[in-house]
Parts: sequence; structure tokens; C-alpha cells
Amino acid sequence: MYQRFANLSLDALYGIPAMCPVTNCQAQMSPLEMLAHLMMRHSPQDSMIEIGEDVAKQYEVEIDKLTPGRNHSIGVIAYGGAPKPSLSCAVTPDLQIVHHLPIILMLYVSPPILNTEQVYMFYLVSAVPSKLVSANVTLLDGCHANEKLGWRCLRNSLDSPLMDSQNRLHCNTDYLLYTATDIRELCLSGEQRRIFVKIVLHGEPFQAVA
Repeated sequence: MYQRFANLSLDALYGIPAMCPVTNCQAQMSPLEMLAHLMMRHSPQDSMIEIGEDVAKQYEVEIDKLTPGRNHSIGVIAYGGAPKPSLSCAVTPDLQIVHHLPIILMLYVSPPILNTEQVYMFYLVSAVPSKLVSANVTLLDGCHANEKLGWRCLRNSLDSPLMDSQNRLHCNTDYLLYTATDIRELCLSGEQRRIFVKIVLHGEPFQAVA
């Protein structure tokens, strides 16, 4: 199952459009275009949630609302790293995102293929690929009672960091796979047809963009 996607380039996923996550915005574009769209067309408080280092954030996903063959924006993050009293402040309409690393948590659902199980691919999109910022991404059932790890696959970077980060995603370089069976098991053990995606970010974005 996983071998079929072992050499998948994220470039292929980046060409698939996603719907803008901001309420009442119907724009559709590729993930990297979406990142620019969110920063230039929408206020930060409407499009992003500020998250600090080692702080868990959960996003609800309704399985029946996912469209196979399409990208889906699960969450848009303004990552600030560790608290810095002189720099860190809440994301407001007046704040220019210069002390945060904007990241989109994306989900691609493969289209149904005969005799092939569907897969759910989670990956992180940022304007700046960084080896210094990484994320633990796991799935929870609707009752938050069961947590499931995915299968991490490296892509697009031969020197993508592996040491002490086997279960961590990095922006633009790798992705996390779950099968339809994984999703179905979580739906059966919790509230039906609903799961939660938990993300915990690590590292310093300031060094990444310096």
C-alpha cells in the first residue's frame, strides 16, 4: 500500500487546487497560491491561528465533506516558536506577519481506484522550507479516546532531516499517510464520520527565515 506513494513528489499535490478556508470566500487555488492569498487578501485574525512551540492544536475534520482527488486546507497557522516577550504578540489586524511563520496544514484524499485502498495525505505548506521547524501530526477519534500515528514519507529533499525526527513533518519536504481503513477505525471508535487532527509544532521560525 505505502510503496505506491513512496516516491510521490509533493509538486504533484501542489498543482491540485483547494478552497480558501476563510468564511464566505470561494477562491480556489494551489496550496502555495493559497498561502499568498491568505496573507494578502485576508486579515490575519480571519485566516490564521497563532500557535507557539510545543502547544497542541486540534482541528475537526468531517469525513463526508472531503472530496476525493482534491486538496483541503485543514488549518492555517501563524507559528511563533517559543514565547518572546519583545516580539511575540497576538495575531491582530494591525500585525504584519514578520515574527511568525505562516503554515497551512493540508490534506489530500486520493480518488477511488479499483482494487486500491484510498489514502489520506497530510502535509505542511510554507513559503520557507525549514529544517528547524517540524511538527508532530496525529489523528484522534471523535471522543478523543484513540490516537493513531500515520506513515511518514520523505519527499523533494534528499537531505530532509531524519535524525530524532522520524515522526515529524517538515514544511514542503515530506508527508504523512493514513489509509481509508485507518480513518474508518477512528470513525467507528468515536463519533461517526468525524475525526480530529492534532498538530504540535517545534523549533524556531526566526532562524528559519533569517
